[in-house]
Amino acid sequence: MENPKSLKEIIEQAKRIDENNFNNLQYLNSINMLLASNDLGTTKDENLSKKFNELNSKMEDVNKLTAELLEELSRRHN
Repeated sequence: MENPKSLKEIIEQAKRIDENNFNNLQYLNSINMLLASNDLGTTKDENLSKKFNELNSKMEDVNKLTAELLEELSRRHN
């Protein structure tokens, strides 16, 4: 990217996405605790747990991709 100012703004926006990802992970952890039963860690609702696990997996993918994007942008900016 030729315009350093634009690149810097893209980095700032990507950092905000990263912060939002962190908050989403906190929410997912809270949901996970609510779905877990006190009875030896079994789930309260198998269908909800399945959807939750799918969402959690996709969030992990988003977090990884966001980190890779920030790394690439930082390399280009420096």
